[in-house]
Amino acid sequence: MDQPAGIEDQLAELEQLTANDQLLVTRYSLPDRWILSRLNATIANVTRLMDNYEFGEAGRQVYEFLWGEYADWYIEMSKIPLNSGDPQAQARTAAVLVHVLDRTLRLLHPFIPFVTEEIWQNLKQAIGHTSWGEALIIAEWPKPGPIDPQAEADMTLLMEAVRAIRNARAERNVEAGKKLAVMIASTEKADLFETQRAELAFLARLDPDALYVADRLKAEPQGALPIVLGTATIYLPLAQMIDLAAERERLGKEMKDMSAQIERITKLLGSDFANKAPANVVQKERDKLADFQTRAEKLREQIERLG
Repeated sequence: MDQPAGIEDQLAELEQLTANDQLLVTRYSLPDRWILSRLNATIANVTRLMDNYEFGEAGRQVYEFLWGEYADWYIEMSKIPLNSGDPQAQARTAAVLVHVLDRTLRLLHPFIPFVTEEIWQNLKQAIGHTSWGEALIIAEWPKPGPIDPQAEADMTLLMEAVRAIRNARAERNVEAGKKLAVMIASTEKADLFETQRAELAFLARLDPDALYVADRLKAEPQGALPIVLGTATIYLPLAQMIDLAAERERLGKEMKDMSAQIERITKLLGSDFANKAPANVVQKERDKLADFQTRAEKLREQIERLG
């Protein structure tokens, strides 16, 4: 394994962060600070659960952290600095990857000792980190470091944005490799989206050169699909995602069918049916009418967005 220069120094620094958490803010990226904070929270929770003999829950939390946060998110985001050509960024990211994996293997060791020992020995040999000791079974149990609530909150918003964009792409069968030109407006988090534009573009398959971020827009862009996340609104370009003419035709047909249903129920409720039929049957038709009217309004909004 070719390791970035300076990884040993970075690992030593990470192991001392409990005494100087300001170093996290000044030297490490948001994804770094987030995964380290989540690691520290996991260490604290798992240690407490193990002390209380709640082994099943302890194992579940380590598993969720390893796969749901470290593997699914941090490893993906780490590809950006690792491929950046910046030696310092590469060393810091590699150190965080190793540090978090080492601590997670220590937490997992009571549950799958043979697997974790094998992985840990290979990891130690690859980086030549002799201070870890001879075997994982006698390695020190990890101690929790500082928690970074702001980093966790910011990363949560960023991940929500990525999930929302991915879902919108999947629902419209957008090609996986197609990069979209996206606009983001947020009165409170514009700086966050701006500083994390590389991560957002990489994870959500956006065009980084056509990603526009502002605190507010003069007007909502035409032909855009808005996704609201708290104080942030993401506008996806429908013209890049679907066949606009085919979508207008589809929505038009659906609107025609909906209007026919509304007209039918309105006439029914305006006839003697409303006085002669049982109250529960009449109410059921009124509920249907209200539902159709709500769906028709949403269809109108979708048609207007298409321009």
